[in-house]
Amino acid sequence: MALTTLLAACDSSQPPAQAAAPAAAATAPQAAAPAVAAGPSSTCPAPTFDGFLKQFTDDPAVQKRYIADPLESDTVDANAEPEPAPVKKMLSKAEVTFPVIPDSARQGKDGLVMKKTAEGDTGYAVELAKPDTDYQMTFHFRSADGCWQLVRTEDDSL
Repeated sequence: MALTTLLAACDSSQPPAQAAAPAAAATAPQAAAPAVAAGPSSTCPAPTFDGFLKQFTDDPAVQKRYIADPLESDTVDANAEPEPAPVKKMLSKAEVTFPVIPDSARQGKDGLVMKKTAEGDTGYAVELAKPDTDYQMTFHFRSADGCWQLVRTEDDSL
């Protein structure tokens, strides 16, 4: 432990008080952390959901790898009578059109606003909307296989 403290103290990327803190914390008793069923792993494009979302948004190859098969797709049939009706489909990967979500540059160009909301302990809903229009998409991600996976899309646009 003395070697760890000495090495941490020599770390010039942190102030000395912060460099020694990890070594001191390692000796303190730790409360058991709750087990996470499928947290991010080394094969995931990023260790946090925010980082993953950036990679997912900007790289169609990441989108193709991290979508559920089948993918639940909820839309609205605006032409249904007597009023618009919800339509639920299960799409195989072969039926999904990529990119599933526009990249950051396209979002900025089109005036789209992204909002992320936690769903329980293992998921996120990411809403993509264009203010003052009926354009609204929601993408539902769940923790899966050490990363996150798009499991459902909702297109509430009319």
